[in-house]
Amino acid sequence: MKQHHRVIIIGAGAAGIGMAVTMKTLHFEDVCVIEGGSIGQSFKNWPKSTRTITPSFTSNGFGMPDMNAIAKDTSPAFTFNEEHLSGDTYAEYLTVVAEHYDIDVRTETKVEDVQFVDGVYELNTSKGTFTADYIYVATGDFAFPNQPFDHGIHYSEVDDFNELPGNTFTIIGGNESAFDAAIHLAHQGAQVSIYTSSTGFDADDADPSIRLSPYTHQRLREVVRQGAEIEMNVHYRAESILFRNGQYEIHFDNGAIVYSPTEPIIATGFDVTKNPLIQQLFTVRDGEVRLTDLDESTRYPNVFLIGATVRHDEAILCYIYKFRARFAVLARAMMQREGLAVDQKVIDRYRDNQMYLDDYRCCEVDCSC
Repeated sequence: MKQHHRVIIIGAGAAGIGMAVTMKTLHFEDVCVIEGGSIGQSFKNWPKSTRTITPSFTSNGFGMPDMNAIAKDTSPAFTFNEEHLSGDTYAEYLTVVAEHYDIDVRTETKVEDVQFVDGVYELNTSKGTFTADYIYVATGDFAFPNQPFDHGIHYSEVDDFNELPGNTFTIIGGNESAFDAAIHLAHQGAQVSIYTSSTGFDADDADPSIRLSPYTHQRLREVVRQGAEIEMNVHYRAESILFRNGQYEIHFDNGAIVYSPTEPIIATGFDVTKNPLIQQLFTVRDGEVRLTDLDESTRYPNVFLIGATVRHDEAILCYIYKFRARFAVLARAMMQREGLAVDQKVIDRYRDNQMYLDDYRCCEVDCSC
């Protein structure tokens, strides 16, 4: 028997739970969240040593919600008394929020296929068929690592950097995950070399989606002061990794060859376009997901992309405090299409809390000092 919901959200991470909570606060109840694992599964899959690079602080009373909060009246800092949360703790936060708002979440339910039949979406899952009028895809990108080499362990595949065997490591990549790995390994006394074609380490752009975070810079300075050995090599684009004579050979486009006794760590980010759901429901061109101004699919009506994978020209919504500002905008758009009344007072509260981004032109980041 098919289960029908007006709205189905695929993915119970920060975007999925946050979107469902926003709909609830706008008095829209017929929403179901489908998750292939458990709530916050991607965060649970983080390396054990990884922490959020954005700090949590309970500043809600001043119209500035906790930067890691997915709902304006919640705060991970208040709940856990921590500033930089682990993946497991953040997943627990998402679970607490989902339970508090009584969100209908179907866990361990993997979406295998989506069909558009007579104006209704049919989602075939591991636990039967669901149907919906609207779909919000919130599957993120952590499950789709960008690993272009025959050898190397991707950042997302490491259980805990503090427990990796060896004392010499080579890292491919030059942004947050690369430096996070380097800091943890160096802290354990390992010698670390970073090779990258480009880096956000000293980027002039003030956008934190491009520039290395202050938290990472701070930790890097601390570990270097303690005598850590971290070597950074820029303008090295890795082309291939071979394993010969008991060691790894990393070949670069400038002709250089670097040898590593341990398997190289690949910190080249993630590729959402490898997601079968993205390929099926959205147009992918030049490595990017094409969206309308409402973050809607250009192929199918009433299918939206939410979360860290949303891009609009120079606007990059890769942090929670950025992409959460789209929840109320998209919920309102859906309700207006359905001819449902939208409580303007609720919308105003989202605006007052900097959680209503309806114009991407205001996303430019500029700092004079």
